[in-house]
Amino acid sequence: MGNQVSTMGSSRVTKKAKKRIKLRGMFNYPNGRNIPEEFNSTKPNHWVTVFFNWADHKYNDEELMDLVVARINARDGIISSEPVHHDVKWCLSLRVPGYWNPTDTSVAGAAKVVAQWHQSEMRHAGMKINRRYLFRSNNRKRPKKHQCPNTHTPIPHDTKVDTRKLVTSKLVAPDAFP
Repeated sequence: MGNQVSTMGSSRVTKKAKKRIKLRGMFNYPNGRNIPEEFNSTKPNHWVTVFFNWADHKYNDEELMDLVVARINARDGIISSEPVHHDVKWCLSLRVPGYWNPTDTSVAGAAKVVAQWHQSEMRHAGMKINRRYLFRSNNRKRPKKHQCPNTHTPIPHDTKVDTRKLVTSKLVAPDAFP
């Protein structure tokens, strides 16, 4: 049995999130100490998740929260029963308490209020986004490592290459030569 998931856009999360005792939060106090996530086990929790791309990492924290609010307004995100940001990089999940009416529109509206509250805390109390955790690793595709150690050295045009040696050394696939 998977998590209860609904979509605001075309994204869908099917991976079951792991149960955690102490959840790392997406926000930090002004001194850098992490604010742990609150999880209410007696009431249902709704999480609204907004995804980021490479161009978004340049924004400051308040601008990122503006982007979160704009994406929630545009219904560009997902609603789930578990936080997605622990399993998927480059996304921010906001918890919406379980006492809200559980329709997609009301949960998204409540998430917008939660995002604006976080933005206000950033502006007035010095709260920060845990950028190291949010933008962990890299979503950009890395070039594949080459099999051949001398790929950066071009072979001169007058050099004779014995293709049988290349095939036996597994540098070239055998079917490449008829």
